[in-house]
Amino acid sequence: VLMFSISVTKSQPKRPIIIIFVHFTLKTSTQHSQSRNNNIMCRFRSQKSTRRSCPRKPRRSIASPRLIISKPRFFALFASIAFLSTVGSENGRIDSRPPRAPPYHSLGGFLSGFYREAIAAANVEKPLLTADQLDAYARDGYVVVSGLLDASELAGLVDAGEDLIDDSLEKGNLKTGNFQVHEFAPMHMDERFRDVAIRSELPTAAAELLGLDGRTQNLRVLRDVFLAKGAESTSSCGWHIDDQLFWPTSYKLPKSSSSSKEAMVDNSSLNAWIALDDMPHGGSMAVSPASHVNEFDWRHDALEALNFNDRFENGVSKDELVDLIKAGRVDSCGLEKIVPRVYDEIELSKREFDFKRGDVVFMNRWLFHRSTDLTERGMAALRAMEDGQSGRPALLKRYSLRYATGDSSLPGGFVTEMSVLASKDGSNLGRELDRVEGEWYPKVWPEVDADVEERLDDLVKNEVPIAKERLGAVMAEVMSLFRSR
Repeated sequence: VLMFSISVTKSQPKRPIIIIFVHFTLKTSTQHSQSRNNNIMCRFRSQKSTRRSCPRKPRRSIASPRLIISKPRFFALFASIAFLSTVGSENGRIDSRPPRAPPYHSLGGFLSGFYREAIAAANVEKPLLTADQLDAYARDGYVVVSGLLDASELAGLVDAGEDLIDDSLEKGNLKTGNFQVHEFAPMHMDERFRDVAIRSELPTAAAELLGLDGRTQNLRVLRDVFLAKGAESTSSCGWHIDDQLFWPTSYKLPKSSSSSKEAMVDNSSLNAWIALDDMPHGGSMAVSPASHVNEFDWRHDALEALNFNDRFENGVSKDELVDLIKAGRVDSCGLEKIVPRVYDEIELSKREFDFKRGDVVFMNRWLFHRSTDLTERGMAALRAMEDGQSGRPALLKRYSLRYATGDSSLPGGFVTEMSVLASKDGSNLGRELDRVEGEWYPKVWPEVDADVEERLDDLVKNEVPIAKERLGAVMAEVMSLFRSR
């Protein structure tokens, strides 16, 4: 390396040869030890006395042959380059500050330059998703990805979901209707949900699907919810797009392109829906492929019926909400009742799935979707499971996450968003997520803040109780409006 460096000191185009060599050496020899050390530190976050922040888990890669380099040989190479990089360099240190004109006139300065580039190159990771998956998402508005969560993450989610079900049973809080258990923001209370929402591969996959640039953009958790559906389910949510209660951001309606029947769609957010049980017989979700971009004949009428229009893109005022309630127009799941013709047309494009536990469906914010009823076979399977559990209800579990870019804005108007209710004088109203006070929307990509766990714990302890108290008063007011319509 030393002899070759001298020969190319003034031939900068050849530097990539050395960079590739050092990148390959560093990458192959440190991958295992980095992964092991990071995983060990992450496993102890739940112990308050020894709790430490840790970086995102290293990317799991597809199995491939590895070059094994002995530790003595690696450390000899590393020490040699580090020593030579201090000779003739400005301060003998590699840091993130932009250097002055690279001192390529000296050997040490040259090595300092290519060493810095080699380290940067070694940190570049391969894309998580394939080109086919990215194309499918852009074309259809959704993509199903299997194996994205590792075994421990998936097992943690399943156990956390069962704990929420047990808690609802103990308190007698099992609901009727579409879902028997419906828990918003479980990541606030349980680190098993938090680990998947923040530190799994989900944020990276979401960023790739949205085509984000980590140099100028970031991604945040906008909303998370745990849902469980069983044989006692008495209804389902029809074709819809999530309203601002479930998707609390301002929006821009998809606009038709002048050259085609496709729409220009806002790609600042998406939904990651995770199956926590096998769901081969209904009880899960269906989508209308390409309904996020294609100008189907029914699309405009469906959006208007669900109150998605330019007038409400930044939220609704209290008076507007009263008018909508009196007109019977506040029902995100009621498209079949409001415009049955449109509902039937969407139904013709329906795509259903036989989900396996751990499957993740990424969906564009503007994709029409609906929940599905259990089939007779699915109902019989759940009844059999209940008999084997001494009558304990058998529920199909799922965990849903909304990810949004940091420059997305909360809506204005009359809201039930807890981050707004908890803020002084509602100061978070209409703010970009990056500027919201409090750790309501933690950043998850391109990096995770080192103190995110501590800040979330502080939020749960000091701000969530205030928001819940105020939310109770707001919801009581909303319900009175419904009763008086």
